[in-house]
Amino acid sequence: MSEPVVDHNRESNDISLDTPREFSGAKVIIGLFVFAFVMSFVLWVYWSLHTGPFLPLQRAIFREFPKSYPHVEGGQRRMHKNTPKTLRVTMRVAFDPESVAEKPQVEAVFAQLVELAKKNIAFETFELFEVHFVLMRPEHSAKKLTVTRDVAPLLNVNAPEKSDWNEPPNS
Repeated sequence: MSEPVVDHNRESNDISLDTPREFSGAKVIIGLFVFAFVMSFVLWVYWSLHTGPFLPLQRAIFREFPKSYPHVEGGQRRMHKNTPKTLRVTMRVAFDPESVAEKPQVEAVFAQLVELAKKNIAFETFELFEVHFVLMRPEHSAKKLTVTRDVAPLLNVNAPEKSDWNEPPNS
């Protein structure tokens, strides 16, 4: 059998194992950490700007209702420019918000939220006030109730008279 002929004088375009890499492994790892830090900072700035105006109300709700884990956001949806400006509060409650027997408690909590909103943010700049009451039950689906009202009547009255109860989905 004959051995393969190897031409050692020929210039090769193949990449050799002896050529140095453009980026060392340490530079790639450092670059990944810098990228992660920058993205975390951008996310923090966005979230601060998005929820910052509502932090006084969120903190006031937490002081008034411990363990409610409130989340407050507001404004218009970007996709739908002609929608009303809505102030949206989501909070955990210890009672069953879907129960008709608990309606007076829902109304009382809603009235307290209206008063807190009047004191802590520019409540009059919104058109709708939407509150999501959520009861988390271990190993069961959550019970939820959404109450939505126009802001204008709430500015003149301490206790709202009429409620727009959104029925919970049947599950």
